[in-house]
Amino acid sequence: MKKGIKKKQDIRQKTPPQISAPYKSGFSSALDEVCAGRRIEQKLAELSDISNLITESLEDRNALLLAADRVTRIMDSDAIIVYLIEEDSNELVLELYRGVSDDFVNGVMRISVGEGFNGKVAETGQPLIVEDATTDSHLIKDVVVTEGIKSQLIVPLRSKGNVIGTVCVARRKSENFYADEVGLLSSIGNQIGATLENARLYQDMKRTLNQLQQSEERYRDLFENASDAIWVHDLEGNTLTVNQACEKVTGYSSKELRNMPIDMLMDLFGKSCIEHIEDGLLRDEPIDHRCEVRLDRKGGTKAVVEVTTSLMAHDGEVVGFQHAARDVTEERRMQENLRYYLQQVTRAQEEERKRIARELHDETLQSLIVISRQLDKITSSEALWEESLEVVRGLKKQIETAVQEIRRFSHDLRPSVLDDLGLLPALELLADDLEKQGIVTAFKVIGKARRLTPEAEVMLFRIAQEATRNIWRHSDAATADMTLEFINSKLRMSIKDSGKGFRLPQSLGDQASKGKLGLAGMQERARLLGATLKLKSKPRMGTTIVVEVKV
Repeated sequence: MKKGIKKKQDIRQKTPPQISAPYKSGFSSALDEVCAGRRIEQKLAELSDISNLITESLEDRNALLLAADRVTRIMDSDAIIVYLIEEDSNELVLELYRGVSDDFVNGVMRISVGEGFNGKVAETGQPLIVEDATTDSHLIKDVVVTEGIKSQLIVPLRSKGNVIGTVCVARRKSENFYADEVGLLSSIGNQIGATLENARLYQDMKRTLNQLQQSEERYRDLFENASDAIWVHDLEGNTLTVNQACEKVTGYSSKELRNMPIDMLMDLFGKSCIEHIEDGLLRDEPIDHRCEVRLDRKGGTKAVVEVTTSLMAHDGEVVGFQHAARDVTEERRMQENLRYYLQQVTRAQEEERKRIARELHDETLQSLIVISRQLDKITSSEALWEESLEVVRGLKKQIETAVQEIRRFSHDLRPSVLDDLGLLPALELLADDLEKQGIVTAFKVIGKARRLTPEAEVMLFRIAQEATRNIWRHSDAATADMTLEFINSKLRMSIKDSGKGFRLPQSLGDQASKGKLGLAGMQERARLLGATLKLKSKPRMGTTIVVEVKV
């Protein structure tokens, strides 16, 4: 038995359980693969968490900082620094950091593109592994030494294919980074880059939306509290919105106005005028945006408004029109009253001129003529001495001069031919007066002549009288033309001279303040008549005055 037992022990010692080399190698390889797979799964899980955190950073910056901590851990690093490129200055500006002191950060807050490790990566767009940062002069050595940073891995941040910054992870131990870590950090960097770019765009969008909101609030406040009535309608004429002043001007509520086209309240002329402006705006034609419109208010009263029209556009496409209407009812009523008072004053003035002219002609002039005839009898008598005769003859001559002056004065005050025969003969007399001053004058009438109202004839005569007086006093003209054209329901009177002309003022009304009342008086008379007066003149090119009035 002992012999047998011993034999068993020998067998067991000689043939211990062994694993063949090929089998052992395969087992280790499989074990390594399992471990590697688990590491990959772990890193993928880490990457997924980081990706989720980075995505949240659009709203929460703390989430981005937490993601930076995760990146530091997964990269087995001690610090992380992220830069973004500032386009205006072409500099890298520190966006976030973890694991370094504030003193270090203050030294590297801004870096020019191309300067230092991060600047080089931003310039080339290629990852960079720094084995020992303390031996490189690109950084501030004492700061680096103070931080104890040794190796660094820097990769570009990209968004839409463009480098927008850099991300740097650093270790304080002398341990180099490997290729798989470069790829890992590059993948993370692309996510960070896209997220930061989206965050920047998101913030820009929020800022723009905030500005738009503030602008809309200001516009709404201006719209609602404007003293002018404002309404907006689409291209089909549907009223979209109105303000409070619009309710006040029309007498209708905003609800009523939104259910009706506002142009139905306008007179035909005003409606046609606004349609013409809208068509011109749509065709991008140069056109006056203003129009005076008469409105039928609720309750039957009338209002006069001055409407300014503008286009409303959205995304470059015209969607409607905005109208701002200023109530000028009271202003126009005051103007009409003033015009009426001026007409009455002018009529009274003309009546007074007529009375003075008649008295001068019928009384003063006749008395002077009687005295002159009596002096004729005296001078024809032989009873006077020669010396007395000369005195009487001198008196007679002075009286004859006075008679001529009174006749001219009476004619200027109110020519009797204007009352007796009308405007045309009175204008012919003005043309004759120019001829007497040595100015060759042509007088023409075009169309079928007819009498006008007494007020119209007086106003036109006064304008022509002032114009002819300026010609022989100031123009140095050799010739002049006076033309009357009767065209349908319109009369056009033009007076032209070949004189020296002058530079036109900005406004004829400005001449009154300078003491030049002639031109201002002509314009005022035309306004009282409801006529238009146009003045054309240039130095050495003569002067033309054109008056148009409905008859």
